[in-house]
Amino acid sequence: RAATGLASVNVPVGRVHIRVDGAGVSSEGTRQARRLVSSFWSEVAFLLESPPSEYATSLVVFPGFDNDFDTFFELCDGVVEQTVAATDSTDFIGRAWFHPRYEADVVGHADVIAGHAIPHRQVAKFMSRLVGSGELVDSPLEYDKLVVANDLVRRTPHATINILRRAQLQAAGEFEKGLGDKRPKANSIYVRNAIRVAKHLNTRGASETE
Repeated sequence: RAATGLASVNVPVGRVHIRVDGAGVSSEGTRQARRLVSSFWSEVAFLLESPPSEYATSLVVFPGFDNDFDTFFELCDGVVEQTVAATDSTDFIGRAWFHPRYEADVVGHADVIAGHAIPHRQVAKFMSRLVGSGELVDSPLEYDKLVVANDLVRRTPHATINILRRAQLQAAGEFEKGLGDKRPKANSIYVRNAIRVAKHLNTRGASETE
């Protein structure tokens, strides 16, 4: 289930639709790029034609790219994202790239770019601000642990594109505004996600050594 907890801003809970595509890395790079883009847009059409109460979001899964993060994110950034921009579809959809070998440092982005994880150093800055304001309940992460955790947030069993409804993203923003003093600090979700993953790693590591 997705889009939970947003009933107060008229967003219904819906299922997650999953499309699995056989496109993958091969010598026929142009054909594979066409197939990936075709699957992405077919799923966009399916999602937007479905009632939000039926499907809230979509996952397009490409197991054939599981062992090649570079090619996958280059196609997402250089082809998929370009078609989204060219058709002004950012008004209707959000998107996020996930991969079993996701590494923000391989992407090499210093600023926030569509589809990708927030750069490590920006998350570190967000964490420092929370520490400075006294709003970070947990202990701050050392930078090397933050890097590992921030990458793991974007790692999935298979190469995947998550397609989100823009209307629901906007509604979630309105929901947070309505929380008043309880509203989360700006960008704190990226810090909380990294800390949550790091805690899980520590717990798993401790259980494996017992």
